[in-house]
Amino acid sequence: MSAFLYPMTPLAGSKSRSIAMLFVPCEPRRAMLYRKSTLAVLLVLIFFSFFGTLTASAWMFPQNYDWRYRVMSNLLSPRDNPNHYWVAASGLALTRLLMLPFAGHLRRHLAVIAPRSANLSAGTFTMGIIALICACFVVPQHTHDVLGVRRLHELLGRSAAGFLAMGMLCGCWCAWKGRSLFAPQLFWVWSSVTVLPLVGIFFSEFLLLVTRLKPSWAMPIHSALRHSMFWHLGFWEWTGVVAVFVFLSAAVFLTPPRMVLPGVRLLDCAQDKPG
Repeated sequence: MSAFLYPMTPLAGSKSRSIAMLFVPCEPRRAMLYRKSTLAVLLVLIFFSFFGTLTASAWMFPQNYDWRYRVMSNLLSPRDNPNHYWVAASGLALTRLLMLPFAGHLRRHLAVIAPRSANLSAGTFTMGIIALICACFVVPQHTHDVLGVRRLHELLGRSAAGFLAMGMLCGCWCAWKGRSLFAPQLFWVWSSVTVLPLVGIFFSEFLLLVTRLKPSWAMPIHSALRHSMFWHLGFWEWTGVVAVFVFLSAAVFLTPPRMVLPGVRLLDCAQDKPG
């Protein structure tokens, strides 16, 4: 009771503040996960876990694997890659797990500009990562239904791409809206790696839809684009992967180290300065 009736001594106050730092929500311990140094290490691990394992799996692929024309699912398929499909699946699953902290990093920085868009960006990014993790463990095949779905692997892959695209577009909107707070290059890098691949994918899908609706146009279009890598899904898959990696890299190196909401005082939990 004396602690409530009499003022604390400086020593007691210092100890109390040190203990309170463990519970004050201003800088939780999980915030260490969002430091630039930690995220930079995660980027390096993502690069080697993704490109390293897929390169090794492609090198051991039974047939000649050309990334411009073959989809990544060929590397994950026990039918197409019977001996080493698990290498690609393990590398992709590890990569997706390493990407999860970046969703929180985006929310922490973009919430200063537009809280709703930041939550939407982080939420869709997380859902896309979860869908990709699930796609790593669903065997790509077309003969049997999985959970009542004929092509569940393709459905998970397309859903993941859609969620990631939504998250990146929300990030671009926040970067444009807060261009006075972020580095000027952030918006242009994010918009380039987001919009350009989407335009290419939509254009190729549009041409594919035209060939189905207008059979008479199918032959000229196929003849013109049959040998073009822009006509194949594999090229756009790899382009999208590089785009996401560049997007995450820009999120780490082109954002300020710490963002706080206007009018909110950030307590420094790293030091305990006597008052």
